[in-house]
Amino acid sequence: MKAPFIAVALLIALAAPAAAQVTPPTLNANGEGIENAAPDIAIVTLGVLTQADTARAALDGNNAEMDKVIQSVRGESIADKDISTNGFSIGPVYAQDPTPRPDGTLQPPKIVGYQVSNQLRVVIRDLDKAGTVLDKAVTAGANQAASINFDIDDRKAIVDKATTVAIAEATRKAELMAEAAGVRLVRILNISVGEGGGMPRYDMAMSAKAAVPIMGGELAVTANASISWEIAPK
Repeated sequence: MKAPFIAVALLIALAAPAAAQVTPPTLNANGEGIENAAPDIAIVTLGVLTQADTARAALDGNNAEMDKVIQSVRGESIADKDISTNGFSIGPVYAQDPTPRPDGTLQPPKIVGYQVSNQLRVVIRDLDKAGTVLDKAVTAGANQAASINFDIDDRKAIVDKATTVAIAEATRKAELMAEAAGVRLVRILNISVGEGGGMPRYDMAMSAKAAVPIMGGELAVTANASISWEIAPK
């Protein structure tokens, strides 16, 4: 009859070491890596804004002008896959009669026309053509403020370099802290990395008589690493 009690006691004895386990002490360190590279593509946003008495007339006018803009872009050997609509809107144009009513209040705004806005996103893979593309698009009818972003088409290699630098920097900091604290790094418990950085952006007025001067400059691609180590006394 004592066997069940012996079995229970044995189970408790076996479970005791597991219950007594303590989470090992850890050390965390972060690192950042930065790699600079010249951009190889330009991403341009430009648009056509038209107004007319009716929505139909505003849309027809916008379609005609935008078609000219698209044809001008295609004329610079920009592939259709690199031309896309980035935004479209159609809505009324209101006007307020400034003459007050007899009671001093103003008349409600009235619809006096309609306007249509169509935005185009163009990826230019030959940076030498960026200024010419913008100039011809404006000449063809683009009349809304344009923006241009520069980027790297294939970012993988440069991101990998920045990530390697970030991990090395995090490791250097961890080793420095461990040495100062009199402990040693045992093993990595967790590591996470992420990409940062952005694209330089430039806003341009929609008027030009010659090719718009475009300078891509240099991009800084950043990566961040966060690493957690188990540590132990030396």
